[in-house]
Amino acid sequence: GLEKVEVNEGILYYTYYDTANDYDIMVSLMNLLESKGIESEPMFEDEEIDKNDDTSTITEQEEIQQTEQVEETKEENEDYEVDNSEDEEDDDESEELAEKRERKLKFIEMCISLVLLIASFIIKSAWSIKIASYVQLVAFVVIGYEVIFEAIEKMFKKEIFSEDFLMSIASFSAIALGHTVEAIGIMLLFSVGEMFEHVVTDNSKKIIDKLKNLNPLTVNMIDENGDVVNIEPENVPVGSIVIVKAGEKIALDGEIIEGKASFDSKALTGESNLIALEQGNEVYGGYINVDGVVKIKTTKTYSESAINKIVEIVNQSQEKKAKSEKFIEKFAKIYTPIVIILALLITFVGPIFTSDYAVNLPSWALKGIMLLCISCPCAVVISIPLVYYCGLATASLKGVIVKGSNYLESLSKCKTIAFDKTGTLTEGVFEITKIQSTLKYQGKILKYASICEKYSNHPLAIAIKSKCEDIEEASDYKEFAGRGVSCVYNNQVLICGNAKFLTENNIKFIENTSLGMKLYVAVDNEYAGVIVLNDKIKKTSYGAILELYDAGIENTVMLTGDNKDYAKHIRKELKMKRSVSELLPQDKVKEIESLLQENKGKTVCFVGDGINDAPSLTRADVGIAMGGLGSDIAIESADIVVTDDDLSKIPYIIKLAKRTNKIAKQNIVLSL
Repeated sequence: GLEKVEVNEGILYYTYYDTANDYDIMVSLMNLLESKGIESEPMFEDEEIDKNDDTSTITEQEEIQQTEQVEETKEENEDYEVDNSEDEEDDDESEELAEKRERKLKFIEMCISLVLLIASFIIKSAWSIKIASYVQLVAFVVIGYEVIFEAIEKMFKKEIFSEDFLMSIASFSAIALGHTVEAIGIMLLFSVGEMFEHVVTDNSKKIIDKLKNLNPLTVNMIDENGDVVNIEPENVPVGSIVIVKAGEKIALDGEIIEGKASFDSKALTGESNLIALEQGNEVYGGYINVDGVVKIKTTKTYSESAINKIVEIVNQSQEKKAKSEKFIEKFAKIYTPIVIILALLITFVGPIFTSDYAVNLPSWALKGIMLLCISCPCAVVISIPLVYYCGLATASLKGVIVKGSNYLESLSKCKTIAFDKTGTLTEGVFEITKIQSTLKYQGKILKYASICEKYSNHPLAIAIKSKCEDIEEASDYKEFAGRGVSCVYNNQVLICGNAKFLTENNIKFIENTSLGMKLYVAVDNEYAGVIVLNDKIKKTSYGAILELYDAGIENTVMLTGDNKDYAKHIRKELKMKRSVSELLPQDKVKEIESLLQENKGKTVCFVGDGINDAPSLTRADVGIAMGGLGSDIAIESADIVVTDDDLSKIPYIIKLAKRTNKIAKQNIVLSL
């Protein structure tokens, strides 16, 4: 049943085929581990294998026994805690199942109503007109009761002129005139239109679920006996000691009590530069340990960590965000009262111009009802949802997932778009932008640096090694976490690292003032040169910004956690209108709110990819997440997801939104 198995940092991750049962998967894993000489403890006893049955299923009695054993174990363990995350997952699953059941029920209702309508025609021609009319009334109730109740519910909420109210009043008018078939038709068309949008929404959810990062997060905690135990971060108390190795993500805020390392804080702060931290420095949940091993004393619980604070900001932003109405809803608010007022005027004002008001009132009332009936925009009800359905479907074929038609409509009015920098406009990886050397070591700096960094997995080392082929061997390699590397090559001592590392080794040099990260190189305690590296701008970024102006965007803004000079450099490179630098996640939200104030009546969009972007994605009128490398929180918070991180898709989706909105308006004019 196994599809893929890999081991990373001592943890075995596996994916399996949907057709495989739990027992097949467990047996496969046991066999795999046994073949590698790894001891494992099975969940099922060998006797439970039915050798005559390839499916290897477990009997019902054995399942009951296992369930009883698990329950007994839970009762005996006083420290047993309920996993709230599982409860939340169950709630999400039950909610999703409820939605599916509701849509299935709606489809069945449509089929029943249609069958009854056809049956009524047969009854009318072959049997009785009266019975046929009763069958049609039943067909109307089956398909229309939800819309009518929804209209009544909205009236209690003071949302009188809704599309549900429009459908209800038109269908009742049709019934009053004896045209029940038309009333059923109105409700059927309305239901079909809504169903199309639900289909696209469901497909969007499925694609978004696949984009999420579902890897489990655990920590290595030292228990009371001094043993290292693998435990979920929710269960780690304040004051515990946890070990974080190279490549691992920090789960809880704390203080380093032993060791040194470089940390990638991009997911939390959005800044691409690495930070070197040592004993006494604070670290935050969301940081990634790039090199070295550190021991951290936790200062906060998992719920109070930096990542969870960002989630709180996301929730607050969601509460502030104005609800974007669907086109049909806004149309109904204007159109419905106009039609009702005209109908009332015809009914009560029309008879004034006749010889006898009382005698002619019923005939004019009939005219008023006729107006309500013919004014029901069946063409609008079916064509508007279909137009947006086509827009959503077309976008999804291009790898852009829009979570609702209202966001596509909002996007058509966008004039200002703000971008995160790292991972959105840039690739989040380093490239060499400058090499400077002394005359003595001219042309040798890159070679020496690559020899020093040959066995390092540091992002800067990877960037340097990518520019060299056949890197020569050296001896006596020593890596100093967060500072640099030393080795011996051709009887020369090579040193490669940051400015602090050269200072510690008493090497005289002039610090480089260029933009970016610097790696200094020294030979036998003599300064040789420096390599400057910067975050690489995505190739698609240049064209995408220019295309946005062509698509009608007036203002492009870059929001970043990087320093002012580097932000200014990127802004000029990409020909953007404005940049704001040195921002924390909460600062980005404030900038988005400021843009919303400046652009009242127009849509403000934000494009981002990381955890730190989630609050801004939520707060903007339309949040666009880069889904290929984006975090699961960003994807959840966004209204639109670009699945392959291609920035050129953003001007495309804006143009598509404008075209879709234009066709929707054309349809309204033609329908009326």
